[in-house]
Amino acid sequence: MHTTLLAVTGLSPAVVTETVWALAKRRPRIVPQRVGFITTSAGAAKLQEALFTKRPDWGRGTVWDALRSAVKAGRGELVADDPRVIAMPDESTGRMRALDDIETPEQNEAAAEFIFGEVWNVVRDKDRRLIASIAGGRKTMGALLHASVSLIGRETDLLTHVLVDPPFDTIPTFFFPGQPGGKVADRAGRAYATGRVKVRLAELPFVPLRNRFRELDALPGSFLDLRREMGNILQEDAERPVIEIVVDHKQGALAVAGHRYRVRPRALAVLEFVLRSNLDRNIPLGQAEAAEEFGKWYQAHRERLGAFDASSGFTEDDIKRELSHVRTMLRNAHAPWMPATRTLRQAPFRLEVV
Repeated sequence: MHTTLLAVTGLSPAVVTETVWALAKRRPRIVPQRVGFITTSAGAAKLQEALFTKRPDWGRGTVWDALRSAVKAGRGELVADDPRVIAMPDESTGRMRALDDIETPEQNEAAAEFIFGEVWNVVRDKDRRLIASIAGGRKTMGALLHASVSLIGRETDLLTHVLVDPPFDTIPTFFFPGQPGGKVADRAGRAYATGRVKVRLAELPFVPLRNRFRELDALPGSFLDLRREMGNILQEDAERPVIEIVVDHKQGALAVAGHRYRVRPRALAVLEFVLRSNLDRNIPLGQAEAAEEFGKWYQAHRERLGAFDASSGFTEDDIKRELSHVRTMLRNAHAPWMPATRTLRQAPFRLEVV
């Protein structure tokens, strides 16, 4: 799978090289194919100066060249994108204006939308994995990156910080352990060898709220709009009464809040499986995984599930078809509850099986 490292950076771009080093030393080793930088105009200038300008003391190569060599990056790995400079509309000129810093509420709002958009550019591709680093830039930039990943990130994505032994964490000429030259000096002129510096990657937990809101047609929308819409839905969930659901396989019936409906046996079995997955907090990530898990569950419970043809096994389309059957029937009957669309995660309910 293609991996993209997306890092917020400011005037200390070494956090990116340190993160790359730590990822490469991780087990299993990770060397991203692409590296993206979210920064300000001042940060972009600092990136160019620190990482992409040839240095006579490094054999006339750049820090980036030396890093790629040190971690043994292959062809197509550690390809650095041009910095993504946060910008906001300038009403006086009618153009976008790159930000030198992020200080005002308006600038923070622009940064939120910009960072959210950069995260979405990666996570909307199911074949790309995101590693997001919050180690650089202003603290608000890291916080906004964390919030964006929590809103639209996936379980397969990674959120990181990097920890470096002192005094190397405050020496601007330190980029990674064992770098060319072998030593760096602090502001007082004291020299330190870089060969055995500990650079540790901290993996930060986040809750992928995207799983709860797959049914939103507006995903992703803007950062502020999506946050507001998700907040409203969570508030509605908190206020919504818990629906009583009774699954009766012997009678081929489904009761929702006391109202009974006839349901074909295969659909009733799929619905019970999905509801039990929710109660067990072991919800399949998609319809394909659900089909595989349902097949195992069916074999363990087939004697009580009623008679239906299972000779051909269960596919992703079977799961979709049976849930759609239940959903359409309940919608036509104006039932107070029905299976969620686009997700296997369901609104609050209580389940009884008879």
